[in-house]
Amino acid sequence: MRFLYLLRRPPYSGSLAAEAIDSILVAGVFDQRVSVLFKDDGVLQLLKDQQGQLLGHRSVNKMLAALPEYEIEELFVCARSLAERALSLDQLSLPVQVLDEVGQQTLIAAQNVVMND
Repeated sequence: MRFLYLLRRPPYSGSLAAEAIDSILVAGVFDQRVSVLFKDDGVLQLLKDQQGQLLGHRSVNKMLAALPEYEIEELFVCARSLAERALSLDQLSLPVQVLDEVGQQTLIAAQNVVMND
């Protein structure tokens, strides 16, 4: 089975971002083929040097750093979302592949399950 998680929420607007990452890690434990697409405000989850504990949250980028340990290495980011937030790849904590709209549609079409946060 191929699972794609669309992460669209900012990292600390509530618990949804952390819960979505927990779900991704669980899927990885069960040897599912898991991909992650960061889109909209979800790209903010990738920023380096986050300090979620100052806001009373777990640090999202520390949670994301565990993805490779669960063999979750297909990480993608929306090109438009990065551009709209004036972000560059060197500001991100993980290596990701940048996708345009067509690339995102192709990625989504290749999945068995798409989870949207």
